[in-house]
Amino acid sequence: MGSTTVLSLPLGKPNARVAPKLTVSKVADKLNNLTSEFRSLSEPIERVKRLLHYASLLPPMGAAERVPENRVAGCATEVWVVAEVDERRRMRFRADSDSEISKGFCWCLVWMLDGALPEDLLLLHTDHFQHINVGLGITLKAQSRTNTWHNVFFHMQNATRDFIIN
Repeated sequence: MGSTTVLSLPLGKPNARVAPKLTVSKVADKLNNLTSEFRSLSEPIERVKRLLHYASLLPPMGAAERVPENRVAGCATEVWVVAEVDERRRMRFRADSDSEISKGFCWCLVWMLDGALPEDLLLLHTDHFQHINVGLGITLKAQSRTNTWHNVFFHMQNATRDFIIN
């Protein structure tokens, strides 16, 4: 088995503050890129390797942010997400996990959603992510990973909803 080269997605920090204005179509474009990325990987181990690569790109959170208020409920591993609104009314996300695979999921979601308008982010639904095949087949572990993906996404949406309400 040879080494895998990762080229499809940007390899920088997902929440760089120089990102262009993000719209629903840009989120959709990123989602399509991510879907293509994982569809091109036919072997489950290759998908896991890709997630591990993306995990390595996610900056770690400090202990001050790894607090119960930022913890994502319902995950088998510990996952934290910090959500903020910047001066341009764009959502900004940081995430971390004690699991490298969950960290890879977090990087993908932060890469897709960081910089979105709150209203645009709330238009997304988990059905939009159904073609991202990141599991290892039909196993309990695969279901747990799907739950992590959905729970982190729901946490991001709930934090966004809270900003709109307040």
